[in-house]
Amino acid sequence: MQPYAADFISYEDYQLFQKIRMAALALPDLDLGVDESDKKIIFSCHILARAFAKVFSLRYADGYFYSAYDHSWLITPAGHIIDIYPVAVISGPIMMVGISSGSPASLLYQIKSAKNISRGRFSKPSFHRAVRRTISCLKKINL
Repeated sequence: MQPYAADFISYEDYQLFQKIRMAALALPDLDLGVDESDKKIIFSCHILARAFAKVFSLRYADGYFYSAYDHSWLITPAGHIIDIYPVAVISGPIMMVGISSGSPASLLYQIKSAKNISRGRFSKPSFHRAVRRTISCLKKINL
């Protein structure tokens, strides 16, 4: 069955999504170390969006999902959303027709500056180290 949303997404963006999806499924649970408070770092949408953006040469966005949950996601060259680690969802990533296309995405994904949502977290050395470790692992996945 072909989803209706596929009519709005180019073949190139869909192929990119499939590569990202396969890489996400192949990504093992990594030891990302501990933060500055000696708490174990777990994967977050913020870490994953930055790492996948770097490896796949994409933009990422920070903001809010459904105006309440700080979140980060990828943006394809055509402006569609790849949510690498969807909020409150077991499976992922997902792809959604972009915000500028009259999609419900404009209600769900609201771009804000990283400074507004991070409360300093994204500038910490432990956060940058976690992103680098994730990038390193992604580059080793043979797709």
